[in-house]
Amino acid sequence: MSGAPRVLLCAGHEPTGRAGLLADVAAVRALGGAPVAVPSAQTAQGRGTFLYQPTPVRVLGAQVKAALELGPLHAVKLGQVPGPSLLEALREALEGVDAWWVVDPVVRTSRGEPLSKLTRRHYLGLAGPKVVLTPNLDEAAWLLGGGEVRTVEEAREAGRALVAHGFGAVLVKGGHRATGAVDVLCLPARDVLLDGERLERPPERRGTGCRLGSALAVELGRGKSPTAAARRAKSYVTRYLRTGRD
Repeated sequence: MSGAPRVLLCAGHEPTGRAGLLADVAAVRALGGAPVAVPSAQTAQGRGTFLYQPTPVRVLGAQVKAALELGPLHAVKLGQVPGPSLLEALREALEGVDAWWVVDPVVRTSRGEPLSKLTRRHYLGLAGPKVVLTPNLDEAAWLLGGGEVRTVEEAREAGRALVAHGFGAVLVKGGHRATGAVDVLCLPARDVLLDGERLERPPERRGTGCRLGSALAVELGRGKSPTAAARRAKSYVTRYLRTGRD
């Protein structure tokens, strides 16, 4: 496509931008996309303070409708979606839109606080040929009903099992693995290992999963294949970890 891909970002608003919607926006802009930011919730996430308040369903639906009136969408990226009613409102508002979806199944913070009432069935129900699921190791295990996903081979098996539900691709992120930095991209016909250097993450550089998914959405919206888009997104996140700059 010509011009900047227009990417709808639906995620929780975390005011410092360390994660959530502001991190998504930063990633899309860094890769030359045009972000359309729709907050699914307002959140407060400090050292001891935690709270989230879902966006009213009517407001979210109207924001997506208004965005579509102002131009086409080339990709959609989902982060925090607090509950089923908001997910349904989003799906209704986007009915008929032919765009890639990148779904990051964020149900808890990195410290374990709950962010969503969506179940694994809600996420699996989003499967489609132009939907990419981007779970980390714990999320992949949860989506499959339990057990552990730790090794690269276990990530590959989990990705294949999730692709079998009808997803166009599943990117199992390996950042939580104790050693190595291998992400596994599973496609209906093959698997791709995305190797990389493991980098220490300073406490202030959160939101790598948010940024990865948003970068992936930009590249898919640009017309890249899932493999090329995943490689570009991983390269961008590696740069962010090294430099702290989007």
